[in-house]
Amino acid sequence: MFTIRNATLVAIMQVGVIVAGVLAAGLWHKAATADGILIPFPVAFLYSYGSVGFVIPLAWIVVALLLRSRPEVSDEMKRLVFWFGVLVLIALITFVIYANVSPCFRIMWHLSGGEND
Repeated sequence: MFTIRNATLVAIMQVGVIVAGVLAAGLWHKAATADGILIPFPVAFLYSYGSVGFVIPLAWIVVALLLRSRPEVSDEMKRLVFWFGVLVLIALITFVIYANVSPCFRIMWHLSGGEND
């Protein structure tokens, strides 16, 4: 199960999720600034610091390949590191979906024309 090809595919999927999330956050930021509304924190975080997220797949693939090349590391530990990468992928997908869907559920009501404005 833990081959270099599979680890590379998981790392590429992690990078793809980060890229898609940053691009979607950029679209939300553009739409929000054009309309003059505030965007939720997850979108702002992903828009501002999304490029730092590329450290996650890089660190995981480096650790996974270093452990894979060591003969003294057990096969169970190698499988655990691989499945940790899949878990990181699932966590990234969950965060990106939450961050980019959360503006849809944020309703901003504006009452116009009153003496208290």
